[in-house]
Amino acid sequence: MSGTLKYKSLRGMPDILPKDACLMHLVEERARTVFRMFGYNEIRTPVLEETGVFTRSIGADTDIVEKEMYSFTDRGGASISLRPEGTAAVIRAYIEHGWHNAEGLTKLFYSGPMFRGERPQKGRQRQFHQIGVEAIGGSDPYIDAEIISSIAFLLTDLGVSGFSILLSSLGCGRDRESYQKKLTAYLSDKSSALCGDCSRRMKKNVLRVLDCKKEKCQSVISGAPDIREYLCAGCAKDYSDLKNILHEEEISFHEKKDMVRGLDYYTGAIFEITHPLLGAQSALAAGGRYDGLVKKMGGPDVGAAGYALGTERLLLVMGEKGVADAVPGALVLPIDNEARTEAFRIAAKLRAKGVPCEMDHSVRSFKGRMRKAHKDGRKTVIIMGSEEIKNGKLLVKDMETGEQTAMLFEEVADHFIKNEAKGQ
Repeated sequence: MSGTLKYKSLRGMPDILPKDACLMHLVEERARTVFRMFGYNEIRTPVLEETGVFTRSIGADTDIVEKEMYSFTDRGGASISLRPEGTAAVIRAYIEHGWHNAEGLTKLFYSGPMFRGERPQKGRQRQFHQIGVEAIGGSDPYIDAEIISSIAFLLTDLGVSGFSILLSSLGCGRDRESYQKKLTAYLSDKSSALCGDCSRRMKKNVLRVLDCKKEKCQSVISGAPDIREYLCAGCAKDYSDLKNILHEEEISFHEKKDMVRGLDYYTGAIFEITHPLLGAQSALAAGGRYDGLVKKMGGPDVGAAGYALGTERLLLVMGEKGVADAVPGALVLPIDNEARTEAFRIAAKLRAKGVPCEMDHSVRSFKGRMRKAHKDGRKTVIIMGSEEIKNGKLLVKDMETGEQTAMLFEEVADHFIKNEAKGQ
């Protein structure tokens, strides 16, 4: 009976197979290097948080909170949720650990899995990974520009081209309130042309209408008033200054009048990074300023800005670029059972010298094991039998040329170290 069970990964929560895991590791390591260049320190927040951390920050009327969060009651009766995004947890940590008592900016970056119960599709899964940065404790267009510069730097460093930076501003709370009234008036006689979700959003959070990707709603949205026309003098100046800084740094961008974020905490400048290879769901990364969030979550009234980059979406854009399959290390192959003990010892000694290798444990014939080594892409096989043990030498076979050379252990270690230094 037990043999008939076939377990599969949950829908929208796929396994990350070795090739993609290798690429994801490379992306995360490059991100760490770039973010540290910009003065950011890594933080790792828990996967589970109190549900209120997200409902209070993201917004109770957002699709994420209403439809997509994985929430449940724990044994103590508390409502907890798998994190659907990274910013809220970072702000919670910022307040909890008293970092707001220090002068200047707190600059943090993170990477890890997020969870949203939405319909799985290309570049959008229920468990997905994000890389993000947060600069907390200041409100300055130069901070926004540095954040945008960091993601442009990272994408370029990873060899990604063809991406676009879209820019806009939501203004301050008063600006948004004024614009919401104007947008509601514009949409009031067009509700029949909107989808069901947007008809509901008009009553609860009208800005969410601008975020709809459905074709019938897009035709209505295209004629909507431009939020940038409702910015107060201070917000208009900040937005103008940001554009000037980006121009000076030769960072190209396009303005998008109907851009909003799916999270309610954003204020001021916002941006998206898009790429044509992602199709309809073209956003590769998104972020902006959220000056009121720290105060809203119980901390001081300080500015903040950041963004999140979708790791899986980045992998789709990168494809095979810049990353080859991981080259397996040397294979120590004992010819018979008598050689296994010595082969095991030699493999351990080579690893201690920094040589990647493993011992062959299969029970196939010698020819079968050599064929498998070739199929696995081994560059080197170290053959060990009674004769090699007796002579105190290892038979090193170059799988590309077929050449075999008898070497002392120290010669083998030096051979690998020199070849690695040459990139071979």
